[in-house]
Amino acid sequence: MTLSADERRILQDIDTTTRITESETSWAVNAGYAMLAEDGDIDLSAKGRAALDTA
Repeated sequence: MTLSADERRILQDIDTTTRITESETSWAVNAGYAMLAEDGDIDLSAKGRAALDTA
């Protein structure tokens, strides 16, 4: 799946710990590109890192 420019930006923002919106967080987690910790921290999953590396 090819990421849109906005989706790529969301993954880059997660990677650089830039704040993202709740809906962006939901998209990334539900798509399997990120994981949300109990304390609210978000980090890229292996799938998210791979997608960002190929984008």
